[in-house]
Amino acid sequence: MTGAILVVRPRRIAWVEGPDAAALLHGLLTADVQALAVGDAMRSLVLTTHGHVVAHMAVARTGPDAFTLILDPAPAPDGVAVITAHHVSEDAEVLGPEDATVLVATDDLMGVLDGAGALTVPGAIPGTIEVLADDPAALAARCGLVPADDAALEALRVERGAPAIGVDTGERTLVQEALLQHAVSFSKGCYLGQETVARLHYRGHPNRRLTRIALDGPVVPGTPITVGSRAMGTVTTVAQVPGQGWMALGMVRREVVDGAPVDVGGTAGQVLLPA
Repeated sequence: MTGAILVVRPRRIAWVEGPDAAALLHGLLTADVQALAVGDAMRSLVLTTHGHVVAHMAVARTGPDAFTLILDPAPAPDGVAVITAHHVSEDAEVLGPEDATVLVATDDLMGVLDGAGALTVPGAIPGTIEVLADDPAALAARCGLVPADDAALEALRVERGAPAIGVDTGERTLVQEALLQHAVSFSKGCYLGQETVARLHYRGHPNRRLTRIALDGPVVPGTPITVGSRAMGTVTTVAQVPGQGWMALGMVRREVVDGAPVDVGGTAGQVLLPA
């Protein structure tokens, strides 16, 4: 795909405020929250105590003791319940989540949207930003932009191999399986689920991983991915990518190498691992 993309998408938003807000989030989230300067934002994860992915979010530091969390919309888990459950004695308040709307845009449009006076955070799809807005259509119009439809964003997500939490992941999906290591600080102190993430990072590798598959035609999510007669995974998302045809995401066994031919429910496919 080429060219800038702008799409209006629903999100949820929550706030964590108070003198201990940074310490609370730093001890729970995978990102180095303490390192965030006021006005900065980064991607982060909420994990279970066993290191399974619960939620993927953007964390923005909007004040010395104030953070805004940009969360996936329902029905995806938002992670706030995990934060609240581990909030015991800290001098901090967790507010929300509430429904919100963002403009999701490729980095090509950062210079246009970043100066619009709204909160801008890194997007869940690599190479994108998300701009929080009460009226996204009006914001886009002020910037001289016309939003595209959801299909354009879904195609970009599949092309770039970005998982949708709760769609391409399950209750037992690990960080490295979902290719979400970029949302983890491997130099910070302890956080919820750290032992599993660190052990896999330093001493091993996952037995499966989120994989892109170029397809000869459309298939439906849930279709098995096989090599010969051996089941190697299952399709989780399918999209038509402009200029590239049909493409799928799915969790596939690690031994399936880049470029390997696969069968996807009778449709021919080829594995496209990330660089």
